[in-house]
Amino acid sequence: MIDARLQLLIAVSEYKTVTAAAEALYRSPSGVSKQLKELAAELDIDLLERQGRRVRLTPAGQRLVNHARALNAQWETALSDTAAAARQLCGPVTIGSFPTGISSLVTPTVSQLRTRHGSLRPLVVETYSREVLVALESGAIDVGLFVAEEATSRIEDSHIDVCDLMDDPIDLLIPHDHPFNDRERVALVDAAHEEWITGQSHQDSYAELLAATRAVGYSPRVAHYAQELTAVTALVAAGLGIAAVPRIAMTISHPNVNQIALAGRDVPRRRILLAMRRGSAENPRIEAVVAALRERIADLRRDQ
Repeated sequence: MIDARLQLLIAVSEYKTVTAAAEALYRSPSGVSKQLKELAAELDIDLLERQGRRVRLTPAGQRLVNHARALNAQWETALSDTAAAARQLCGPVTIGSFPTGISSLVTPTVSQLRTRHGSLRPLVVETYSREVLVALESGAIDVGLFVAEEATSRIEDSHIDVCDLMDDPIDLLIPHDHPFNDRERVALVDAAHEEWITGQSHQDSYAELLAATRAVGYSPRVAHYAQELTAVTALVAAGLGIAAVPRIAMTISHPNVNQIALAGRDVPRRRILLAMRRGSAENPRIEAVVAALRERIADLRRDQ
């Protein structure tokens, strides 16, 4: 096994503070700090140095992180080769995903895996897109689903393999008595005079809506700020505005809202990516998860 303290060092290199790294790994800051000090003492080198409230890796610390990532990739290759020799698909596999990915993609996938492979133990962990890469490198998850642009900035510096999983169009969520209900599709420009429900300025849903509406010539008039889907649906159902929601997000229907597709060549959409540790792709457990996810996506496309 790779020394677990190396995973802590990788996390600190990503998050820039011991506290943030500890929170991402569900550890205590004091525990992380203590283990990194022990590692530095054993190696007799300085791994971290203070930079205001943050920390940064020393040149030696950065080299050690690079080696640790290479070791992780070699270890995953070894695990894949060993697992391939097993007669029965068994053991744990942890899937991390953002919330709407869990409800629409991961949950049906896990149900299918449990039916097909009774000895396989899939575990689901809610993991926001910005946390996926560190969660993979630390071993907290084995497969990660995330939304592009929220976590892609560090991919080149990591030992993570990433591939496209699906494009998820953005639809309108409207009250059941809204005039748009008479249409099969709505052009985003036709909603210029609507009041919107979206996240606050620092949240993803606001940035996505602002970019999409500006592309067709206007900025949205925001009536209420909410991003969590249950809250958004309740506000829309009460007739307090309309919202833009990912198509796969609405897995649970509500009697007082309707979801309607947007029309036009430039329909906004989310790009959903799949990530795993380098060297793990041929692990039969990982292969089973990826195959089941792709089957689930094929089912969704047939139903749309």
